[in-house]
Amino acid sequence: MFEKIDGQDPETTPTNIAENHSQLSPAEENQIPAAESTKAELLIDQPSISKSTGPRSKIGKQRSSRNAIKSGLFAKATLLPGECRAEYESLRERLWKAKQPGDEFEEVLLDLIVSNVWRQLRVLVAENAAIRMKSEFLEFDRRRREETEAERVSQSRQPGTVDMFALEPVALISNIYNPFILERCIELLYELRLAIKTHGFNEEQDELLLQRIYGKRSNPRLRPTLQNEYWTLLKTAQVPEEEREGYFTPEECKQRILREISMEIKQLEQYERQCELIESKRRKIEILLQRVPDSPGTDRFLRAQNSLEREFYRLLAQYERAQRIRKGQPLPPQLDVKIS
Repeated sequence: MFEKIDGQDPETTPTNIAENHSQLSPAEENQIPAAESTKAELLIDQPSISKSTGPRSKIGKQRSSRNAIKSGLFAKATLLPGECRAEYESLRERLWKAKQPGDEFEEVLLDLIVSNVWRQLRVLVAENAAIRMKSEFLEFDRRRREETEAERVSQSRQPGTVDMFALEPVALISNIYNPFILERCIELLYELRLAIKTHGFNEEQDELLLQRIYGKRSNPRLRPTLQNEYWTLLKTAQVPEEEREGYFTPEECKQRILREISMEIKQLEQYERQCELIESKRRKIEILLQRVPDSPGTDRFLRAQNSLEREFYRLLAQYERAQRIRKGQPLPPQLDVKIS
């Protein structure tokens, strides 16, 4: 950069601006422009970049050569959308700290081991998700099935007892194993009790409600129902006054049917509580059973886990062998085990 001065050794030629500046006479110093003076002062204050020589030892140079490897070679191919790259890098950092690869070949093997361990964790997470999906949503799926079935029953029709081609609604009471249908039966009975209590007997309106719950009166019954009791009391209440001797009065008939409806509601509500208790116990047992995946799911997870474990131990053996070779240590005898 600088020209050689006659009679002066080039190596002793001043190369520092501060040194050049100190050799000027006071008159010459005053002639330096202000901008050049400011630039010189900044360069004087700035630390010399040449002082940073980098690592000099062999170990330091090896560590420095790996500083550019910010993430594993297989991170991009291993990570799936939604998986946390920071967790992957944390796992890789811990394994590198534990195994301390000494050359590029060991680094590649260790990255393969990191990828393998990550995929094993993924299988465990997937297995846990499969169990949770069947256990946590068991109650939701059950209620959805029951609601769908209840809707189907409410809209279904059956052949009439007199005319088989005249379809009639299916009696809800025969399907009260479904909690939605049971709840609907109780609601209709409350509605019937309120109507009779307010307006007394109304044959046409009451018949619609009773028929929706119990079906048509002409249908065969295993035992008498509230519907049979209703029609008995209704006919009694309709007996003329001159023939009423020995019969209940209309008000007495009304009070008796209200008591019968209340008893029917109480029995159905007790049955509802019993079913809820039994179903609660059943769900707890089902959740425990669902904690082990079914056979197809178990086989799938086991195959994936076994394959990854075999790959892990093979990579680990290769890594330890490479380390022994690099350190000049004797190699253990290599076993070739074949499992048929």
